[in-house]
Amino acid sequence: MPGARTIARAKALLTRLGPILRRAVDAFPITPAGLVVLAGAGVSLDHYGLGRIDLLLLVVGVVGLGLGAVALVMVLLATLIVRIRLRKGQGSDPLQLESGVPARTGFTLGRLRGVPLVKVEWSWIEPLATVRAKIVGGLFHEEIVPIRRGLGERVVRRVVVSDAFGLCRVAFRSTTTREVRVVPGTGALRSVHVVRSIASGEDTYDPAGSPEGERIDTRGYAPGDPMRFVLWKVYARSRQLVVRTPERAFSVARETLAYLVAGDGDEAAAGAARVAVEAGALGPTWVLGADGDARDATTVPQALELLARSASATADEHGAGLGAFLKRNVRGAAGRAVIFVPARPGPWMARIVAAVRARPQVSAAGAAHRAPVDVVVCSDGVDWDASRSLVARFALATAKPPPGSARATAAELTAVLAGLAPAHARVLILDRVTGRTHAESPRRAVSDPRAATAEAPRAVVDARSSWGGIAALGTAAPSPPPSPESSNERLDR
Repeated sequence: MPGARTIARAKALLTRLGPILRRAVDAFPITPAGLVVLAGAGVSLDHYGLGRIDLLLLVVGVVGLGLGAVALVMVLLATLIVRIRLRKGQGSDPLQLESGVPARTGFTLGRLRGVPLVKVEWSWIEPLATVRAKIVGGLFHEEIVPIRRGLGERVVRRVVVSDAFGLCRVAFRSTTTREVRVVPGTGALRSVHVVRSIASGEDTYDPAGSPEGERIDTRGYAPGDPMRFVLWKVYARSRQLVVRTPERAFSVARETLAYLVAGDGDEAAAGAARVAVEAGALGPTWVLGADGDARDATTVPQALELLARSASATADEHGAGLGAFLKRNVRGAAGRAVIFVPARPGPWMARIVAAVRARPQVSAAGAAHRAPVDVVVCSDGVDWDASRSLVARFALATAKPPPGSARATAAELTAVLAGLAPAHARVLILDRVTGRTHAESPRRAVSDPRAATAEAPRAVVDARSSWGGIAALGTAAPSPPPSPESSNERLDR
């Protein structure tokens, strides 16, 4: 269609000209408010003050133009001083950062004591980060909060010098050669019990196996355990919460394949993969893969490098490398595969389902079968307000999530559960903010692909009402656990 082609060309042209226009605007020293003030002051001075001998407007025009001239001189002088100071270069050591965690970079900038009515601000463009400057001893000390994981060899700052009245402003970019590695943040996933929820055992009981790890019958309750595993009779006798472990193995699985799927809102999934690797939840032998890189990691340093590099994966690479990863690593009697995915839908869902259904078979005890697959859907909470009406959202305002948050809406989580149903995989929902898991309703939703569309919304609703599930999200303080009667009623339903 000619119209669609014209629109596409216009968008491509704007994309190319956007950086050039932005730099031109940054270099122009007068703000829109300054143009209005200076234009008004000029008209007052020339037309009314001098033309009609209006003394009041004459004074207004002179003061306005004089204030604009002083502000312009001060801003240009401050910009020159800041540029000279930035040329010296500071902090050449590599930066090891964690997304969402404040960190000092060692960068300092002196205050402009000799230039009044001027303020200096700056932000990080590459890599993306929010900047908070703290004044200590007459110097601005830079403290940043990385927004997204990644690897970089330089730091690009956008420095803005403006006057106190908002009439003049000059912005420019400062580039510093410095290696930066930002690993995904873990949030509340450092809980050992949450990590054990990701861990699994072998598929068959082995009487000759060594008794490693947790007992297979019972263990103490931990926040995030499904309520249906609680032994209420034991609780009635001892007043201690004890849960049944769902694993059917005598020891932790010997080999685990883990894969990170990149996509929109994948920071929580990357953080969960990092915790699983560092805490040993994947077992003694594991292989980690991620989108955007065909190499595999078998050690923790390699895994952190791979997770950071996955942030640069393009949209065409989201989920595309899982099939090749399974084919090259599934061998012998591999334990299982764990796939960390974001809670927002995307084209990666169809690729994941196709790769899981086409995974190669392994042989164990003389029989061929496909290794089990666990899908861990990770988010930074669920936005339940997105389903409310416009009036309700306006009346009941909620705090906005921080930049880079992987928070998903209930509709997005429902779409992900329904899209993963044809894979016939065990689904675990994980919340990075509260460190809680939920694996009850999603399992029912994916057990029958034909009912996935109907069961996925119910999974989200059940998760919202479950004390141990992801749906208690948004509340930092947990509610008390339900009574045995209410839990049994939910199980019977």
